[in-house]
Amino acid sequence: MLSVISYHLWPSTITGGYVGVDVFFAISGFLITSHLLAEIDRTGRLRVGTFWARRIKRLMPASTLLLLTTLIAVATFVPRALWHQFLREIMASSLQVENWRLAHDAVDYLAADNRPSPVQHFWTLSAEEQLYVALPLLLLLALALTRSRRGVLAALVLATVASFAYSVHLTSTSPGTAYFSTFTRAWEFGAGGLLAYAGARRSKAGGAVSCLGFLAVLVACLAFDQHTAVPGYSVALPVLGALVVLWLADGTGIAAVGRFPPVALLGRVSYAAYLWHWPLIVLLPYATGHRLDAIDKVSVLFATVLIAWASTSWVEDPIRFRPKLLGSRPPRVVAAFGASALLVVLGLSGVADAYQTSKDDALKRRTAAVVKQAPPCFGAVALKTTCSNPALAGTLVPDPATALADDANRAECWGVHQDGAPKVCTLGPATGYRKHLLAAGDSHNNALIGVYRGIAERNHWRIDVAGRGGCYLTTLPQVQLTAEDDHICTRWRHDVTVLARTGGYDAILVTHSAKDRPVLPPKGESVAHATVRGLVAAWSELPDVPILAIVDNPSMVADYKDCVTAHRSDCARPRSQALGVPDGQREAAAQVPRVRLIDLSDLYCTPVSCSPVIGHVLVYRDPSHVSATYAQTLIPYADERVRAALS
Repeated sequence: MLSVISYHLWPSTITGGYVGVDVFFAISGFLITSHLLAEIDRTGRLRVGTFWARRIKRLMPASTLLLLTTLIAVATFVPRALWHQFLREIMASSLQVENWRLAHDAVDYLAADNRPSPVQHFWTLSAEEQLYVALPLLLLLALALTRSRRGVLAALVLATVASFAYSVHLTSTSPGTAYFSTFTRAWEFGAGGLLAYAGARRSKAGGAVSCLGFLAVLVACLAFDQHTAVPGYSVALPVLGALVVLWLADGTGIAAVGRFPPVALLGRVSYAAYLWHWPLIVLLPYATGHRLDAIDKVSVLFATVLIAWASTSWVEDPIRFRPKLLGSRPPRVVAAFGASALLVVLGLSGVADAYQTSKDDALKRRTAAVVKQAPPCFGAVALKTTCSNPALAGTLVPDPATALADDANRAECWGVHQDGAPKVCTLGPATGYRKHLLAAGDSHNNALIGVYRGIAERNHWRIDVAGRGGCYLTTLPQVQLTAEDDHICTRWRHDVTVLARTGGYDAILVTHSAKDRPVLPPKGESVAHATVRGLVAAWSELPDVPILAIVDNPSMVADYKDCVTAHRSDCARPRSQALGVPDGQREAAAQVPRVRLIDLSDLYCTPVSCSPVIGHVLVYRDPSHVSATYAQTLIPYADERVRAALS
C-alpha cells in the first residue's frame, strides 16, 4: 500500500512503486487459497456462496461509500468536459470491470488523451473481484473431477503457468491491454495460491532469506520505471520476493516489524487507504485550482490514513461484523445488500450522465446555430484581421464539455475494411471534377476533412481521403500500441502508396501528428533525423505529381479545457512550446523538389503564443486535434494556399 501511494505521489522518486499491486495480488492469492483449502480439508467441499458473501461484506461497504463520495465530488468540482469519462468509469468500477474499460482505452487511439479519473485505481480491485469469482469455481471444478487435493493443486498449477505464459506474450505484443488484463495478472494470484499449499514455516535461515525477499521487492520499487515491461518476466521479482517473505518470515525480525503499532495500523486500514488515496490525488487539484505541491502531497498522505481509519472503524467493520447489520446474515441477504449498493451507484451515475448528455445536446445545437450564421470575426479571421463582434460577447463554441465530439471525421474515411484494405472516401463531386487529389495521413489528416471538403466544393475538385490512427506515409516503423496495429499500419502505408500511384491523382496532400506515434529510429540515429529520412523515402515512392505537405498544427497542454472553462482567456501557450516538436515536414520538403510546404501556423498562433480560443471558437477538441468548428473557419485561407501551391 505504501509503495503504491508513494509512487502516485512521487512517481519520479519511487519509480517502480506500482509493483505494490503485484505484491497485493500475490498476498491476496495466498490468503484466499489458504481459506479455501482449509474448508476443503475440513469439510471435503466448498461453499462458494458463503465465500462470495464474505468477500461482499469485506469489500463493498467501503467501496460503495468511496464511489458515492467520488460521484458527489465529480459533480461539485470537476469540469463538465470530463463528466462522461469519469461517470462511466465510476459505473465500470461499481460493476467491477474498470480494468477492462482501461484495457480497451489503452489500445483505443481516440482515447489516448483521456485524463486520469478518480476511480482509475479500481482496475486492481476489479481484477481481484473477478479472480475471487474464478478461483473458487476452478477449485470446485477440480475437486468435483478429481475428488482429491492433488487434483486441485494440478488445476491451480496449470492455470498459473498458462496465465504466466500469456502474460509474457501479451506484454510484448499489446502492453496496454496486458497491464490491465485479468488473465495476465492471474498468475500472480495463482503463485500466492500455490504457496498456500506449502504454508508458512519457520526455518533457521528464515530471517536471512526473508530479508532477501523483502529486498527483492524494494529493488523493484526503486529500479523499475515506466519503461519496464510489466506484467511479464520482470514482475516475477517482486512477486517471488513477496512469496518468500510470506513463506519464511514467521518468527523473524520482519514479522516483528509487522507487530509495530503504526505498521499494524497501516495493515489494518490498507484496503481503505488504497481506496481513498487516489481520489484525493486526482480531485484535490480540481477543488483547489492548482496542481499538487509538496505540502499538498504530504497532506494527502496524512489525510489518506485518517480517512482510511475512519472508514474502517465506522463503516467497514461495523457493517461487516455486527450481527444486526451483515455480521450474521445468510449469503442471500448479503447478496441483496451488494445488489442494492450496486444499483444505487449505477442509478445515480446514470442519472448524472444522462443529465450531462441532455446538456451536451443543447450545447451542440447552439454550436450548429452559431456556425450556420457565419458571424463576422468568427474563428481564424479574428487572428488575421483586426475586428470585433459585440454580438459574440460571452460566446464560445464548441463548449469545452462537448468539444471532443466536435469532429468532422467520417467512418468511411477512416481505418481499414475487414479485408485490410484502406477505407477511402470522396469529398466534392464524384465526376466532372477539375482536379483529383488524395489526402492521406493519421488522425491529424482527418481532422481537416472539413477543410478538404470546403476546398473541393469551392474549386469543383474531388479530394479522396484515407486516414489511419497513428499511421502516416513513412518508410520507418512507428511506435504502436500492439503488434497487430504495427502490421495493419504497414499494410495501410503500402496500399495507400499503390492507390496514389494508380488513382490518377493531380496532387497528394500529406500531414501527420508531430507527437503521436513517432518513428522508431535505428540505433545511433535521432528520432528527428529518422522522421525526415522516412518521409523523404516514402514521398519518393509516390507518383510524379505535386506533394502538398501540411505542417502539423500546434498542441495544447492536457488541462487546457480546465483553463478555458475557468477563464475563457489567458490560456495561451508559448509558441515555442506549442510548436516545440517538429514534424519533419519542412526539412523533408527541402530535400524533395516537387513537395510544396503549406504552413498554417499563422492561423493558430501569433509570433509569440498559440491560444486554444480564437475568434470565440475553441480551436482544439482535445490537446492535439483541431475542432471541426475551427477547421471550418480555416477554409478560405487553406484554399488560397493550396491553389497557390498547385499553380
